[in-house]
Amino acid sequence: MSPEERQLLKEIFRRLKDEPLKPDTERYRQLYQPLYEHPGCEDPVQLLETYVEFSDVESIQLFSGFRGSGKTTELLRLKKQLEQQGYVVLYADAVEYVNPSEEIDISDLLIVLAGAFSDALEEWAEQLQESVKLANESYWTRLKTYLTRTIVNLEEAGVKLEANTPAKEVLGGVKAGIDLKLALKESPSFRRNLQQFLQNRIGELRAEVVAFFQDGVKAVKQVWGDEKQVVFIFDSLEQLRGSLTNEREVLRSVERVFASHLNLLELPYVHVIYTVPPWLEFVMPGVDINTLWTIKLWNNDPPRSHYEYGWNALRSLVLKRLGKEACQKVFNCQTIEPFTAADDLIDACGGDLRIMLRLLRETLLRARSLPISQEAISGAITSVRGDFMSISIEDARWLAQIGEQRKHGLPDTNPESVNRLTRFLDTHFVLYLKNGEKWYDTHPLIREEVTKIIERHSRTGSQSQSQPINPATP
Repeated sequence: MSPEERQLLKEIFRRLKDEPLKPDTERYRQLYQPLYEHPGCEDPVQLLETYVEFSDVESIQLFSGFRGSGKTTELLRLKKQLEQQGYVVLYADAVEYVNPSEEIDISDLLIVLAGAFSDALEEWAEQLQESVKLANESYWTRLKTYLTRTIVNLEEAGVKLEANTPAKEVLGGVKAGIDLKLALKESPSFRRNLQQFLQNRIGELRAEVVAFFQDGVKAVKQVWGDEKQVVFIFDSLEQLRGSLTNEREVLRSVERVFASHLNLLELPYVHVIYTVPPWLEFVMPGVDINTLWTIKLWNNDPPRSHYEYGWNALRSLVLKRLGKEACQKVFNCQTIEPFTAADDLIDACGGDLRIMLRLLRETLLRARSLPISQEAISGAITSVRGDFMSISIEDARWLAQIGEQRKHGLPDTNPESVNRLTRFLDTHFVLYLKNGEKWYDTHPLIREEVTKIIERHSRTGSQSQSQPINPATP
């Protein structure tokens, strides 16, 4: 391979980095490929945008996506499209405010919602270099004032607060100048004390939060006029899932917040979009959650017949990421038909964007000449298949059932079952698809192995609970 060819592969490799693409950047203009704009496919962003447009002055929507689905990129596209329509769109990442490994309470969420809105509003004003002050004080300052006033009022009313009570602990932290934003995320003890102190004051807390949002919207309208509407996107809440030691408790806390307090999360004069864990639809039937689906490469029929529109969408993605000239040199193709060697990678990715990018990068690492050889492509597929973790016989049976029935087959809504199915979807063992109606299927990289595991177990009568995937198994 010549130095020029190697430099070309290096540049392509960097273009295949798996990260959100932000509109109004050169990288977005060069690399973003609209994957949902083909016949028979709904554009999830268009659904969100239309809902905001058709609503009056406020609305609430739940949006979700499994790991690697491109959720944040699509939300940033939504932000740009709404801004072009004249909306003020504020965006915040929930992970900056909550610990995804810890339980969450409605009091936590109300506080961080107002705090994140406050931070986003301030950032928006700074970017516009707006001379008008959009709020008299940040929400964090207002929250400290509220907590101090409430606790002092309790003491003045004759309520005895012992030194080790939650109220005293909270007041001590506030008086000591604690950073509330940091403490909520990083200090479990402070967060628990605050939760206990506020558990009987949720209505009062929400009134404070509502008042702050009203003040923020009023300030926006003072700058831009009464017709201006505000959209608030609160991203990354879907990452709340706990750790190996507390996943059950965290799942229950998230379910409790959204099942019991969804009405408290409606914000006055604001169109709010929450990204939520996709498993919520399993435990909250009837709640409308717009979940980002995998690009469909086959139809929901017994033979999994070829779906050309999906294939062409991913071929277009490859062309966009590599560039037509580079695609000709690397894969010997410049148009979506015929696509020759790169089709093997598309077939192996199962329509999953993260795996598609990974397969392309692994192929480039194995390139020894151009166009890339079939050996390099096969080696990349084998490497990615090897990343799939070991499958127990119980999991194999469930996966086989999903592949046969094209349904998730969740036996119950216990946290253990829900988390197990979520693990299938997060690790791409199972794909979430849509063909008018939503359906599920096993990833093509594991279908044969699932069958082999079941056959081996049946043949040997093994009591082993785990059979590793071995890509080299004949």
